[in-house]
Amino acid sequence: MQRVKTAIIGCGSISNIYMESFTNGKFNIIELIACSDLDEMRMRESAEKFGIRAMTLDKVLADESIELVINLTTPAAHYPITKRALLAGKHVFSEKMIAVELEEGKELVALANEKGLRLGVAPDTFLGASIQTAKYIVDKGLIGRPVSCRASVSRNYGIYGEFLPHLYKKGAGIGFDMGGYYLTALAAILGPIKQISAFTEISGKSRKNTRVGAPMFEQDYELEVPNVIAAALQYESGVLGTLHMNSDSIIDERANLEIYGTDGILIMGDPNLFGATVYLQKTNSTPVAFPLTHGFAENSRGLGAAEMAWSIRAGRNHRASKEMAQHVFETMHGIMISAEKKEAYSLESRFEIPASLPEGYIGDGAWTRKEESALI
Repeated sequence: MQRVKTAIIGCGSISNIYMESFTNGKFNIIELIACSDLDEMRMRESAEKFGIRAMTLDKVLADESIELVINLTTPAAHYPITKRALLAGKHVFSEKMIAVELEEGKELVALANEKGLRLGVAPDTFLGASIQTAKYIVDKGLIGRPVSCRASVSRNYGIYGEFLPHLYKKGAGIGFDMGGYYLTALAAILGPIKQISAFTEISGKSRKNTRVGAPMFEQDYELEVPNVIAAALQYESGVLGTLHMNSDSIIDERANLEIYGTDGILIMGDPNLFGATVYLQKTNSTPVAFPLTHGFAENSRGLGAAEMAWSIRAGRNHRASKEMAQHVFETMHGIMISAEKKEAYSLESRFEIPASLPEGYIGDGAWTRKEESALI
């Protein structure tokens, strides 16, 4: 099958694992031919390291051989770059989230539909072994009927944000930066959310950067987004859930993601990982580690883009859909709106739960399934 010629826009910290995945044979459907970045030195270093071309964004968009653009820029640049790429006739896979403003996300979805182009959005960790196994457990009825769920993460953003200042700005923060992993994992299993009630807080708004070596070391800055979030979620299926997020914590990171059913409890690991251990607890028993039913347990950034590329060639819907991404995006905006207005927020967007990946794939080799059979 003809490979999909691809360019990466944004050569920051996350780009390295994407470029590795596309140039070391992990995802052969992607033919990575170019990268682009406003920092010309960083762009040329990435191009040289991975044996691809360094190109300006204008040249990428003008190159008719490039079918797919992968947008790995900071959140504020997602909307303008994705829009330009769609207008240029390119399929786009974007890092989370789809945009900054809610209306921007709606516009991009509508534009992709109008142009007949694919728009996929991270996180793609829900396609990894851990969450696909969790989905298998629920779909097979091993916890009975899902009744409630709980998602919680505490992460000390003083460690991350002072080196990556965009994490404190609008469109980021723990909600928009980390919330996508938890909400997408639950969305892929439980489906759309109907209504939200939430509270948020900006704890310690004025701060000083204390990280030696950070770009803003010893400079004062202010948080632009809430760093403590508590929300109640009502799913269309009837499942009730809670979401707790705190980036003003002494804990480096503590993740919790569970679904409670009538006949068991599903305990997932960190949804930011592809292969976290999944536990199943049945009545009158202790949790037991459940064997992973699906592949991609290792760090597989780029999996969503590769699955979308196979979908383009196969003529079917891709799994990291723009509709699910927009719903997760609206969910986080709905949390902020609910907290601000002190009233429940009803979601407008809907999506179809993505199909599971085929079971049993553990990597290319003589005795295992090939990439195409795992992603089709």
